[in-house]
Amino acid sequence: MIKRRLKFLFAVSIFAFMSAGAVYADDVQSLLDYYVNEFKPEKALLVIQDKPDETGMFTDIYMNLQGVVIESLRLNRLTFRMKGVQFNKPSEWSKGNVECKNAIQILALANLLERDINHAIETKTFGDEGSSEWHDVSMKITPKGLSGKGYYKFGFLDILLEIDSGLKIVKGKELWLKDPKVKVNTLDVPDYVTRKALADIQPLVDLNKFPLPLTLHKVDLKKGSASLSTRTLPQEPSEGIRYTYEK
Repeated sequence: MIKRRLKFLFAVSIFAFMSAGAVYADDVQSLLDYYVNEFKPEKALLVIQDKPDETGMFTDIYMNLQGVVIESLRLNRLTFRMKGVQFNKPSEWSKGNVECKNAIQILALANLLERDINHAIETKTFGDEGSSEWHDVSMKITPKGLSGKGYYKFGFLDILLEIDSGLKIVKGKELWLKDPKVKVNTLDVPDYVTRKALADIQPLVDLNKFPLPLTLHKVDLKKGSASLSTRTLPQEPSEGIRYTYEK
């Protein structure tokens, strides 16, 4: 009788442990599903060191999203690692309700390609109805900064603007032209026209819509790409529980 009772208690304990693990796995998978559904990445990797507690607190969480789209801009890569991060309760994640409230530390990296910036500018300047004054806009990224040209309609004039500019981070989330030098093919264009033309394409990148409290500090430029990051780059953990997604 005692042996049978012990076996029964052992079986109940194993079942309870497996059930708890299944709930935990479903919760974390729901967290990844939220970011996949929200930003449609081509690939995603989520690594956690241990399960969240009942309040939604992780000690360490890493996520790498490739080919993620934010406000019509494709980011070649968006990576972040957060420690001591507080989400809302895990029981709400499966309902599509995910909120990152705060974190002790966030390391982040956003990498952009020249072709994706050009596509985003084209989408932004032409709009849904092609009503923008801009057309035939193109930009190149070099280690020295950004160079670009485009045509801007002002009344009956079709003005060619050529821009050489640095890049800067504003408010920790936006990428702006820095001290742009502009050449205009029409000498009698008022300065306010040039200022308005530039204002139409600023900011080049806006991460305010991404639901994490990211604060970026530096810009690293290479031929054909730009990276925005915190002062320290996020590193993928060598160990942990991994969740993956591929489109």
